[in-house]
Amino acid sequence: MQRFTEFPAGIAAPEKVRVYRRADYFLLQWWEPSEKKNVAERVQGDLLTAIVRARTIDERLTHYRSSCTGTRRLGNQQLIGQYIEDLQQRAAAGEISPATARRYASALEHYRGFVSQPKIEKRWATAASVDRKFVQELRAYLSQLQISPNGHTNTATRPLRSAEYVLDVIRSMYTWAADGQRGNLLPAGFSNPFCGNRTRNHRRAPDLFGEPDITISMACDFLKECDCFQLRLFIPLILFGLRASEPCFIFREDLSSEWLQVVCRPGFDYDTKGLRDKRFPIPELVHTLLATDSDRHCLLFPQRMIFQGNKQPQKSFATVQEFSDDFQTQIQKRNVPSPEQRQRLLKLQIRKAGGINYDQVEHEFHGIQQKLGWPSQATLKDFRHLFSTSLENSGVPLFYRKYLMGQSPGNSPIVGYTHVNELKRQYDLALDRTLAPVVEILSKRMSQLKLTQACC
Repeated sequence: MQRFTEFPAGIAAPEKVRVYRRADYFLLQWWEPSEKKNVAERVQGDLLTAIVRARTIDERLTHYRSSCTGTRRLGNQQLIGQYIEDLQQRAAAGEISPATARRYASALEHYRGFVSQPKIEKRWATAASVDRKFVQELRAYLSQLQISPNGHTNTATRPLRSAEYVLDVIRSMYTWAADGQRGNLLPAGFSNPFCGNRTRNHRRAPDLFGEPDITISMACDFLKECDCFQLRLFIPLILFGLRASEPCFIFREDLSSEWLQVVCRPGFDYDTKGLRDKRFPIPELVHTLLATDSDRHCLLFPQRMIFQGNKQPQKSFATVQEFSDDFQTQIQKRNVPSPEQRQRLLKLQIRKAGGINYDQVEHEFHGIQQKLGWPSQATLKDFRHLFSTSLENSGVPLFYRKYLMGQSPGNSPIVGYTHVNELKRQYDLALDRTLAPVVEILSKRMSQLKLTQACC
């Protein structure tokens, strides 16, 4: 192996990369700071090709302290492990939620099962060797995969329904690994075979014609079956399109005679799904309903037993600030460092304060669903579909609909110049034009249950 020390006239030698000639190819060697060891790369071609490649690596080492050439012979299992570790670090830094990191890690377990097969390990031993054929075999594997719906091994299995989500996560992993400023685990020039690889079923647009899985008449039938507790719980989901988890974090202070607010709570690590605060105009009838019993608890939606007076919360808080201060005290006392542990502690704090949780909301929904004989396709999320469809049919402008749904209005500069200063009027249009049957049934149910300002 012969090292080049003298280069042609007019060509400066690389400062950090050594160039060798070996047999019929060139070899580049350098110290890789990210791996803390010497690494090498083979270059086929003439001396000019080797010099160009060496100068490219030299510039990256000078400016980025990394060659951005990836890790030598990175295995598929190593890639999964390093990506999950990076997700956990991002969650700890507050860049993503712990729930997102868990969902990604869960999706990658299916990928881990695929690459663990002996025939796959033999044909695609490294992460950089994956190609279009690899993606096709992975799709076939996922289409035949049988999983347990609740994660328990003894339950009946069913086909995987989220294959495209798993592929999206894998695509994100390879994009991260190929980025020299993030993962820096794959060689320069690596082509991600998961990009732009969508099936016909995934590209096929859904048929938007027709009714949502829960219609206005179905919502009215649903309210007819609600008792006092359920009526308070589900009216915000129907009339405001709330996500099923959002009532669990609404406090009494969020309700006024004019507005119901759904806001992020940095004081105790709670964010709405879209990281967006929103508020809803409160019709007098709905305010009367929600104000019932709300002065006895800091949370607007307590558990059933507490709402009915059969049980007292373990901890009583008069304000959101008291709740937040106690939460911070618990964090310091228990020395809870990770976001995931803090989320578990927050759920425990909500439970001790007497607040309802997502599972209890879903349990109440399924009880009425079974009474009405609704199909399994009708879910809690379909209340949001109904709300969004009602806004569209009432002629509410897109900007207002996005605000009420808690979605991003976009990145266009015009977004910064637009204000939802007619929110109440636009929302009243939906109440008068499409949601009027729901309001009428609500009024009748409140009269039947004799719901007034006093507790039922």
